[in-house]
Amino acid sequence: MKELILSLILAGNIYPMSGKVAVIDRINETITFETETGMLFEFYTEDYDWMIGDNVAAIMWDNATPDTKRDDEVLCARYTGYDD
Repeated sequence: MKELILSLILAGNIYPMSGKVAVIDRINETITFETETGMLFEFYTEDYDWMIGDNVAAIMWDNATPDTKRDDEVLCARYTGYDD
């Protein structure tokens, strides 16, 4: 995985993204977060501590289509806090 991420960094195909948890699907083990611009991205997790409204920081892959974000994928995501 480290080699893949390094090659994507060097190719300029990854970027940071942040947002807030919008949907928690415990059956399919997915979290959907919404960015400030309204884009929705989903990632898999076995961590059940997430709550609606949690802040998320993600490393994204542009899927080799830099002109659109609609097909971008979450490589990894982390909890970064909760705003009251």
